[in-house]
Amino acid sequence: MRNQNRRHQNGQKVCCRCWSAIGACAVAMTITALSVSAASTPKPDPRTQQAMIEAINDEYRARAFYTAVLNKFGPVRPFLNIVQAEDRHVQLWNRLFSQYGVPIPQDTFAGKLEAPGTLREACQMGVEAEIANVRMYDNFLRFVQESDLRAAFSQLRWVSQNNHQRAFERCVSRTTT
Repeated sequence: MRNQNRRHQNGQKVCCRCWSAIGACAVAMTITALSVSAASTPKPDPRTQQAMIEAINDEYRARAFYTAVLNKFGPVRPFLNIVQAEDRHVQLWNRLFSQYGVPIPQDTFAGKLEAPGTLREACQMGVEAEIANVRMYDNFLRFVQESDLRAAFSQLRWVSQNNHQRAFERCVSRTTT
């Protein structure tokens, strides 16, 4: 067995296992400090927190509706693709809520929404929901100050207007004929 003791510069014996333990403690303390620092990002003002809650609830509602459509009509586009996008949007909001130390609202929509009678109606409802999303994000962008939240609202607004709304409009056109 190797000698676990070494001599420090001043000639004193030093236990290597002790220094290893001290190093491990320092690493653990640094990780804890970084975690506390990340979790202690100042909470946004109440109005911004409410905007965050409305945004994630909108994602939950959309995901539940698109899932209901898929359950009723099968794996149809654009619902198949957009429901996956809604999952990614929820994940984005989960990270932002955690970053700001704001409690993540529970999904109260899953399994509680029904699909309309026809696929065309579902597509039209998708168009209307995306138009409402753009208005919602426009409203939030009037007062939200945090750059990462503004970026999230801006990106989600862009996706609603340029990807999802257009996909649902094409769906309405396809189901009309």
